[in-house]
Amino acid sequence: MCGIVGIVDTAKNAPELEQTLRRMTDRIIHRGPDDCGVHAQNGFGIGMRRLSIIDLAGGHQPISNETGTIHVVCNGEIYNFVELRDDLKARGHVFRTGSDTEVIVHLYEEFGDAFLQQLRGMFGLAILDNRKQPRVLIARDRLGKKPIFYANVQGQFLFGSEMKSILAAAPRLAAPDYGTLGEYLQFGFIHQPHTIYRDIARLPAAHYAVFENNRLTMQSYWELKFAPDHSRSEADWREELDATLAESVRIRLRSDVPLGVFLSGGLDSSGVVAYASQAGLKPLQTFTIGFDRTEWDESSDAGRIAKHFDTEHHLLRLDEASMRDSLDETLLKIMFHCDEPFGDTSALPTYHVSRLAREHVTVVLSGDGGDEMFAGYSIYQGMLFAGKYRQWMPYFMGRHVLPNSIQALSRVLPNRLRYQGQRIAKVLRESALAPTATYRDKSSIWRAAEIEQLLTGDVLPQVRYLGPQYLPDSLWKILNSEGDLVGRLTEMDIQSYMLDDILVKVDRMSMAHSLEVRSPLVDHRIAELAARMPTSMKIRGGVGKHMLREVLKDKLPPAALKKGKQGFSVPLRDWFRTGLSGWVQDYLGPGGYLPVDVFSQTTVQRVLREHQQGSVDHSRKIWLLLAFAAWHRQYQGGETSTVFSGEPSSTRGQASSGGGSV
Repeated sequence: MCGIVGIVDTAKNAPELEQTLRRMTDRIIHRGPDDCGVHAQNGFGIGMRRLSIIDLAGGHQPISNETGTIHVVCNGEIYNFVELRDDLKARGHVFRTGSDTEVIVHLYEEFGDAFLQQLRGMFGLAILDNRKQPRVLIARDRLGKKPIFYANVQGQFLFGSEMKSILAAAPRLAAPDYGTLGEYLQFGFIHQPHTIYRDIARLPAAHYAVFENNRLTMQSYWELKFAPDHSRSEADWREELDATLAESVRIRLRSDVPLGVFLSGGLDSSGVVAYASQAGLKPLQTFTIGFDRTEWDESSDAGRIAKHFDTEHHLLRLDEASMRDSLDETLLKIMFHCDEPFGDTSALPTYHVSRLAREHVTVVLSGDGGDEMFAGYSIYQGMLFAGKYRQWMPYFMGRHVLPNSIQALSRVLPNRLRYQGQRIAKVLRESALAPTATYRDKSSIWRAAEIEQLLTGDVLPQVRYLGPQYLPDSLWKILNSEGDLVGRLTEMDIQSYMLDDILVKVDRMSMAHSLEVRSPLVDHRIAELAARMPTSMKIRGGVGKHMLREVLKDKLPPAALKKGKQGFSVPLRDWFRTGLSGWVQDYLGPGGYLPVDVFSQTTVQRVLREHQQGSVDHSRKIWLLLAFAAWHRQYQGGETSTVFSGEPSSTRGQASSGGGSV
């Protein structure tokens, strides 16, 4: 696991390029505190920061081929490197290390750009080829677990695992793209390939780009195709899924440093623990976050799984008092590592559980991806219900009367039953809408009409995705295509919510603590299997992840199989009304950190007041504003060095000025 950087600037000599590369790598030292390496030649340069996982002594990067004409740097892990290395040795290639990264350079020698088809893993990599005309190739893994950002402007091509490394070399690129505020405020994240900066883009997942002859070309090398296979029996699906999951976990246990597992107590992470135990991981260490509000707390469920598998279990409990003392600093750190506004509230517990895990291990496995692959979210079940019963359920009944009655009843029930009542009411509301409206209703945090009130008149005309087509073209096409509805929704979530939110959160929050996270359920073979699996194998009796439950029923305690979906989030709704309310007002109110030429204080204050009164839960809206304010606080003027040292900018509530402020 590393952080990589690169630059093409033919106006600079090799020493100048190396100096720039080291400035870029210094900015992402958290991604690789163990080692640093750079290589520059012919106006092309690559560099890396290394977190040593495989071949601790011999895996220094960049790694070259036998003749020193091809160099590679890689952020991530190639899980099938042992098998690839054996094949390459048989073809005559000579290896000098035991590193998984070295197979990349020899695969490239052997197969050219087609080498990517043979990699199984998570990676953001760069290859510098000086055999003929200098060229640099950058590539990202199929499902986008590892990031690469790039900029191609004014005679320079720059790239890196994080945007801050690009800005370290070219601070002039910090001009914001206000057009992204629509997607950020609606969904809490910015869809690839866009970023908050006009001139910096994300390399899309499953793509590679080549820069040579002063020209950048880009190409996809893999596509996840949803084509349900109805010819197979349930037993066949169960057998294949069990074998594929077992292998996916097993190959992710290859490591020369200690490993553990994030354990929430839910089905997915519990399943990963089960397969890791089955593969013989000893000692098996597990890590859990608990909260001071039972509605959000899953620590007892995680504790039961830990006891069942006799793990070395570590629990960190977050409460309102501790968060009140540290949230300002933690929020700034989260936005520093995200490089742009990022609105998923679960970044907060992920940040803390990563810190906990890093005290004991260097690598953890996680259960991310199970909901997207196997239809675990309530929206999928609601859409199925809607397709069957919308004809006889009057809109008003499905949208208002029945859900409101269930919601009212749930308030007097015990916590777990209350949660289930709220979930049923949510499904009923979603069922009453057409598919496109349902998806927007479910996905949007700030609705389009609310955003029009929130943003100022100077900014609003620049904003994308507020009209009838509220999604990028690629996602809109999927949502409105023919075929299985649940398949379309899971495909959308894999390519948007999972890729641009879940995996971003996991990568940034873990690497903030120099921790590597491996996600067995986000394996491209698991994804290909799930894309072939009919909806009837995923949703059964109104419950998602049917086949996953089937393969785990002999591995987990019965209670774990029956446990409903519970999101990994924090009790911000309550905290923002009590001990954190004053801090929120200071941060977002007049004289706070929201730029006054972007956001309407009238709307912001109305939202804060409504939440404080308890009439509406605006906690997710407020968190998006807090995240933007924290990002703006650090990045105004395009400067990030003060934040890295823990001394954020003191400027409050100022209007934009200069290339990097918003």
